[in-house]
Amino acid sequence: MKYIMSGHGSFYIREGWLNKCFNKIFKRDIEYKVPLVYFSKNKQTKAIDDLGVGSIMVESMKYWLEILEIIEKDKTNCELSEIAKVIFKKDEYLQNINSLWLLHSNIFYKENENVLIWNVAFNKNESNEFTKELLENRVELFCKERNIKYSKKTLQDSVNVFIKVYCKETDKVFNPEDNIVSPFSRLKCIEKTVDKLYKIRYIDPKEISEYLIYYLLIKKYRGYKGTVQLSLIEAYEYIYKVIRLSYLDFEKILELLEGKNEIHIDRAVGLNIITIDVEKESEKEILNKILGSEL
Repeated sequence: MKYIMSGHGSFYIREGWLNKCFNKIFKRDIEYKVPLVYFSKNKQTKAIDDLGVGSIMVESMKYWLEILEIIEKDKTNCELSEIAKVIFKKDEYLQNINSLWLLHSNIFYKENENVLIWNVAFNKNESNEFTKELLENRVELFCKERNIKYSKKTLQDSVNVFIKVYCKETDKVFNPEDNIVSPFSRLKCIEKTVDKLYKIRYIDPKEISEYLIYYLLIKKYRGYKGTVQLSLIEAYEYIYKVIRLSYLDFEKILELLEGKNEIHIDRAVGLNIITIDVEKESEKEILNKILGSEL
């Protein structure tokens, strides 16, 4: 497992960055791809010219494109991922809050990578409340238990970046045109409650599409054939790490999905087993349902 803590260059993602990358880099190519060398540290002159930013910020943009799974790489090219193609086709300016939830969810459950700060901060076994210092301590403990090497400065920078991805600076007045606010602050999934204290917020089901939950459950079993089964509590814990929902609200969302014949829940003798046909709809079809939802 590769643990990721750095790479952002101390830059949190800014409003407008993703749309700029789409329009200035990928949209001009019919296959939404650029040569891998485009983002190379020693050959990023074109990227600097296209994006109008310095080399360190280009590196940061590349980091966020990768972490959010907006791009996929092979030996020769960087290509827009399939999920990103659907999102930017339906919601080019990321105005639909579900688009941001989809990208947020891509940070978790990577097959061979662990975006360390995110996975520690959203750990279901930890308190929803934390200070920067407490989160740093949690990450330090996680690293020490697994013999992961890190520097104190990188850890502090990464915790600061994590906070700024989701929280606005409420004590300052900014010009909106400066684009210094993160688009993910619109999720309001982390709130600053009092001085130095942050809290992961429970989301109202009305804030998201029920198909977002359906998509995440399907994604859990990507590559499987036919129907799969999992317990209601297993499904809840899987979703809880990405989107904080109360158990009651989670059940309400599942009832909506069951009413639309997307899933079946066997409640006989308290079994609470969810059955999902993972081949019923393509990923693209589900994404279109998510982005077509009215909230």
